[in-house]
Amino acid sequence: MPTYPENPNNLEITASSRNPTEPPHPARPQTVLLTGASGVLGTALLPYLSHHRVIALTHRRPLSSGAEVLAGDVTRPRLGLDVASYRRLCARTDAVVHAAGMVAFGSGRASMHAVNVEGAGRVARFAADAGVPMIHVSTAYVARYREILAAGGNRAERAGNSPADYVASKTAGEEAVAAAGGKVTVVRPSIIIGDSVTGEIAEPQGLHIFAQQVLRNRLPFVPSDPASYVDFVPQDIVARAIVSLLDDGAHPAEHWLSGGAHALTCDRLVQVIVEEAAEAGIAVRPLRVLAPDVVERLVRPAFFDVVPEWAQTRLDRLLDMSSVLFNEKPLPSSLADVPGLGAAAGVRANEDAWRASVRRLIADRLGARASA
Repeated sequence: MPTYPENPNNLEITASSRNPTEPPHPARPQTVLLTGASGVLGTALLPYLSHHRVIALTHRRPLSSGAEVLAGDVTRPRLGLDVASYRRLCARTDAVVHAAGMVAFGSGRASMHAVNVEGAGRVARFAADAGVPMIHVSTAYVARYREILAAGGNRAERAGNSPADYVASKTAGEEAVAAAGGKVTVVRPSIIIGDSVTGEIAEPQGLHIFAQQVLRNRLPFVPSDPASYVDFVPQDIVARAIVSLLDDGAHPAEHWLSGGAHALTCDRLVQVIVEEAAEAGIAVRPLRVLAPDVVERLVRPAFFDVVPEWAQTRLDRLLDMSSVLFNEKPLPSSLADVPGLGAAAGVRANEDAWRASVRRLIADRLGARASA
């Protein structure tokens, strides 16, 4: 069972300009097996792995990069390869970065278990068979699994999806990786947002969807305490951390890649969205912040008998998502301990990165509007 520290360290993220094609540290070129190369994190990782030979294990999505592509499936025995191909891959591989994962809350428990638990275990067994180190990407929210489960209550069944199922699968995935043996480094990023400078991201994540709803005036309120923490980490910071750990030898350890005590508050997060919207000429209605228990005690009994079912489902999903997005206490953080990422810029860097993501969302929205 993974261990989770009670007292998080401080994290300070810098959003300084950088060349993603240059590794943070000179390193001996290795042959790296990368899973999830076509996903959000995998897409961000590939430029930082340019000094290595990358074999991208892909299942369905095509990959447009200079990496060698190998068709496979992490949920099947031998990663979906025949015996000879599996042995050849073992012989060629120097290190494994397992970034594949099912993150869509509505995908169902069976799909999440197949990818996040069985898949993680199979990749870890491959690394053990090959005798090479593995970097396994989990989530910082394993530290709050019991809280998220308790906060969800019976809303998961009403909403049709649940972050608790996702966090449970990532927790079990860590256990499956540990059971496989081998030399494993576990990294636990919080919510991944766009590039810290450009805001670019391959696919919107949970926090982006929340911001989109605010920009479209589709939220009646925000179910959170104004002073609660909203923890996120830019995709390029996660990519740099993983490659730095890889280049440093991928020593067995656990690394929490999160904002920690420097995460933005819910109030400030929303203010940034409103400020950037105003700068772009978009009118956003002021949002009230209501604690989730107030919603359950007062809003639901007063209004749910007179609102349509689709509105009830939307509120249930919002409340369930709030159990992940908004945190009463800071998440654990140890990014400052990652080689090459000790420089700090504090809350300002987190806010700058969030502004970059919001600006990108607004630019994409305005661009889509102009082309319509």
